[in-house]
Amino acid sequence: MGCRAEFSTLSDEVSSITANIAEELKIDYSTSNDLESFDKFIVVDAGTPEQLGKFHDAPFMRPTMVIDHHVLNHKDIFSSFIVDHNATATAEIITKLFEVARIRPSEKASTALLIGILYDSRNFYIATPKTLRAAAFLIENGADYTAAQEALKGTMDRAERVARLKAAKRAELIDINGWIIVFTQVGSYEASAGRGLIELGADVAIVGSERKDETRVSGRATKRFYEKTGIHLGEVMKEVEGKVKGSGGGHSLAAGFNGESPLNVVFKEIQEILKKKIKESNVEGLNDQR
Repeated sequence: MGCRAEFSTLSDEVSSITANIAEELKIDYSTSNDLESFDKFIVVDAGTPEQLGKFHDAPFMRPTMVIDHHVLNHKDIFSSFIVDHNATATAEIITKLFEVARIRPSEKASTALLIGILYDSRNFYIATPKTLRAAAFLIENGADYTAAQEALKGTMDRAERVARLKAAKRAELIDINGWIIVFTQVGSYEASAGRGLIELGADVAIVGSERKDETRVSGRATKRFYEKTGIHLGEVMKEVEGKVKGSGGGHSLAAGFNGESPLNVVFKEIQEILKKKIKESNVEGLNDQR
């Protein structure tokens, strides 16, 4: 946009699929936590400092803007923000910024943004008209749709496959009004394990891990569960905040919670909230399937 600036992309943790995308598109990134050399920060798709991992101090050190499609729980921490709760992906919001500014993104940037949209929309499974318009804009500006799909396929590494299998092995199934709710614990790859359990047949999957002084929980739900019950998983995680110390949020089908309380305590609170909300919805899962 005409600004003279030097940019560096920072990432605390890099999954195998992210590493594959970065390699395919030749995107450089750093995992260094030397924050003193920066003047400003832009945080994408992470509305709480806890989600930034070792970069959690960034918003307290320098002016920080957030671009996100989740509910921001701590707006006062950030100096500015661009949030659209109706967007399917943060990449969709960034695409809109290009459109509004009348700036044509490069082919690489267009492909990268298309990958972000495809990933968060589950290959357009939960796409909205705005999502499809954003994708069309990117393709018109040179995004390589085939390359985006190929980059997303990425080979799942052994550790991630093991985490998924352990999640299934340790899963505790709870039937609430005919809905299959699954709770399980892994050492890492919580989100991937949650997606795997949904693919196996769970209506809601809650996956947690305990790391030193931190408890991390990732939740996934099917589109059908949300549409029938009206239960927003991000609101469930946000409600947990009022019961145990930590920070939660997200959107309807995918959400998370980070805190300091033991995992079993967090699981208990989530279970109680889900039980209450499902009973209030008065919609039975199994009966509806028949």
